[in-house]
Amino acid sequence: MGRPPNDPTAYRPVWWLPGPHLQTVVPSLSRGRQVQSPGKPRVIAVSDASSVQVLDHRPVGRLRGTLILVHGMAGSADSAYMRRTANVALVAGWRVLRMNLRNCGGTEALASTFYNAGQSDDVGCVLRWLDSVAGSRPYVTAGFSLGGNVVLRHAAVPGDSPSPDAVVAVNPPVDLDRCATAIEAPPNRAYQWHYVRRLRNQLKQIALHRPLPVPLRSRREIGSVRRFDALYTAPDAGFPSAEAYYSHASADPVLSRLERPGAILSARNDPFVPWEMFEGRPWEGRLQVTLASSGGHCGFWQAGKPRFWAADWILDRAEGLVRRRA
Repeated sequence: MGRPPNDPTAYRPVWWLPGPHLQTVVPSLSRGRQVQSPGKPRVIAVSDASSVQVLDHRPVGRLRGTLILVHGMAGSADSAYMRRTANVALVAGWRVLRMNLRNCGGTEALASTFYNAGQSDDVGCVLRWLDSVAGSRPYVTAGFSLGGNVVLRHAAVPGDSPSPDAVVAVNPPVDLDRCATAIEAPPNRAYQWHYVRRLRNQLKQIALHRPLPVPLRSRREIGSVRRFDALYTAPDAGFPSAEAYYSHASADPVLSRLERPGAILSARNDPFVPWEMFEGRPWEGRLQVTLASSGGHCGFWQAGKPRFWAADWILDRAEGLVRRRA
């Protein structure tokens, strides 16, 4: 019998992807297969002037529950890791909702504000919609990178929205300020430029539908994720600075209030989500934390099937956590 996916020694990267950067970049370049089950677009109101879109996929055969997937910064419901996880979950009998955060995945016309790491209430609105259409519980929310912070934050402070039965997160930047600093390190310059380019392109698409609160700056003028957040994300969300936004939106300060079963997967060689954030925290006993020795940032590429090892981990944790709560 093989080692369970929650065992940090179970992940073995393919031999031709040594080191954190190849393990991060190469998987993101492969688009992967389309999701095998046609997804029905659903538009769900999250505020008086904003809605989000989810793609709703149903499995063939017996239904085990509903998995709500949330993408990372500058991603979308169509990001490769979202597709791969959806395919694995559908085979296992889970209904899958691939959620686009505000303005993402071609939905710029649906929302009056940008997405940000603190919009955890949007996940609550999706769960409320599921309840309204007699959605199939258990509900498990699963987020990647920034989306991981969003789902963890929602599970810890759901407000008056329905709570998930369990929550899982892959490489979540639970301390946003610390991660914004980490991505500024010289070895991470390529990531910084990649995200600035993608974020700026998102602004260009938004500008086709409504005026931007701040004129679009050049990629060089923006320069960093922190500067982007200072110019655009923070003021759009009502914060005076990037640091104030990071303090409010980070999941770390609220995870001690988590009352639902939860799990985090990250890698000790993640280039810009420091693994030390997940050890010695007040909330550590409330979450199962799996720290693989390698895997990069949302990479976890393996030789076996499925290629994306984190998808197996998500399904294993989802089913295990739900059983534990039952």
